[in-house]
Amino acid sequence: MKLIKFSVTNYKVFEKTFKIEFSKDSIVILTGRNNTGKSTILEAINCFFQKESKAKTIPSDCFSKRDKEIVLEAVFESDDENKITIVKKYRDGTTPRFLDENDIEIKNNHELKDTLSKILDNKPFYITPYMLPDDINELIQNIYSEIIKNDLEKLEDLNEDNELEKEMRELASEYNKIKKSYPEFLKKLKSNTDKILEQVSMDVTNHLQTLFGNDHLSLKVIGGETEGFSVNDILKSTNSRINVSSKNKPDMPLSNQGTGLQRMSLIYLIQNMIEKKMLGQNENKLLLIDEPEAFLHPEAVRALSRSLYKIGQRMPLMISTHSPILIDLSERHTSIQVFRVNEKEAIQLYKSTSDQFDEDDIKNMKILNYVDSYVNEFFFTDKIIIVEGDTEYIAFKHFAKRKNVNLHIIRARGKSTIRTLMKILNQFNADYDVLHDIDNDPKRSSSDLKKQLTNCKEIFKLKENRNVRIFCSIPNFEGAIGIGNISNAKKTQTIYKILHDEFDKEEFANARRIIENLFEQIINREEKDLDGGFRRICTCQDYDDLFKELISNCQEDEKENEETVGSYR
Repeated sequence: MKLIKFSVTNYKVFEKTFKIEFSKDSIVILTGRNNTGKSTILEAINCFFQKESKAKTIPSDCFSKRDKEIVLEAVFESDDENKITIVKKYRDGTTPRFLDENDIEIKNNHELKDTLSKILDNKPFYITPYMLPDDINELIQNIYSEIIKNDLEKLEDLNEDNELEKEMRELASEYNKIKKSYPEFLKKLKSNTDKILEQVSMDVTNHLQTLFGNDHLSLKVIGGETEGFSVNDILKSTNSRINVSSKNKPDMPLSNQGTGLQRMSLIYLIQNMIEKKMLGQNENKLLLIDEPEAFLHPEAVRALSRSLYKIGQRMPLMISTHSPILIDLSERHTSIQVFRVNEKEAIQLYKSTSDQFDEDDIKNMKILNYVDSYVNEFFFTDKIIIVEGDTEYIAFKHFAKRKNVNLHIIRARGKSTIRTLMKILNQFNADYDVLHDIDNDPKRSSSDLKKQLTNCKEIFKLKENRNVRIFCSIPNFEGAIGIGNISNAKKTQTIYKILHDEFDKEEFANARRIIENLFEQIINREEKDLDGGFRRICTCQDYDDLFKELISNCQEDEKENEETVGSYR
């Protein structure tokens, strides 16, 4: 049974009902500002799967309102796409109850009893930054139990056609002997016990008849009936632990290690067991990780990202995070769903659609990851713009900070990378803007101008029918704000002078006004005329208008030069 919907009511920050709906993707990423409830969602999902007693249930301070119930509602989908709704309700100080969608409690005679048992037996692996030793040991036992269960199920399904190693066949033989001898042993034990209980029943009956003066009063003690031998019988008798050794501390329990080492060890453990198929074919076992990047240095976060992607290929994975480094743009993103957690529901920000990257795109993304680890911060922001060079990047950063705008600026450093970034954003159905240089310098050759025109049109083709806008700088950002061509060595220094009021020369004041006007129109999505050398591109014809005359003039000049050179020969 796969979890496809979940809601929580009256639990911690979620006083009102909060809802989240999952697609069939393998990786779910929860984002949002601090104290919005990202961790609480994971915690609530984990709570749903717990088999609690009255002595060990949700603490009173988890109730948003003490006089109301905590309600956790989960919708599961079976392999044949049937949907089942299970509701778990907590009232302060009492044992929680499981109910069906009609609010009928699921007890032993309920038709969903077996289904509920299977769901609860498949509780998630849950990893948090602040796990107590008991939590770690419980998770280790959960992992170990899954492995044992997988091995035992293999032995139970064994037939003569299976090609297994000699050791596995020997285990299967021993297992079958145990399964046969165990019921026989219990039968003999029960027979002996029942004889004793029969005598006890007769003695008690005699006492009761004498005490109450009733010859028809009798009592009979009936011994427990055995249901045979099952996998759970072995799981109940197994125990597991993990020790970590270092130079000065041999065989120390994992629960005594640092938090970073604890969580990385558990995540790597799960990853490797999945890769070695030790956890079986269960594709619905959830892995919940709360802020996996917490307490890790940057390189460890990158290693963690690689591990999570490998896990996500085989196991549904749900994480809450503040780190864009965890999202690797060079990975195949056909299985990611990104949510922003709001007060009443998780808003789907991005969901990967189809894989549309060629090998050059993959190379570009890997380069981007090396030079700018936060290039994929777009998952965490409200507005996105792709710019081509450093000057416009600095300018937009300045105004975003000054005007307190939640803007992510992606610095592409070339038109080829702009196209790759557009493919990424398109794949996640993102709204964004692009600002690139037109590079229609009259000093270029006609062939170079044609190449630039083709590059520009390739960018526009990726606009598709999305809420995406393309802007261009003529011929480049420096020229568009009226300061002409500047050497790369002086660009940073010059843009700093333009942006800061202490350099209030007229030429800088005008350039600053042009940049600010462009920034306002892009951020506010206004449809006004742009100042300076900036233009909104609405059709491919707009590019042709910027290049056509230049290419024609350049071809004429080149032809004249060829004729002049020919006349000298």
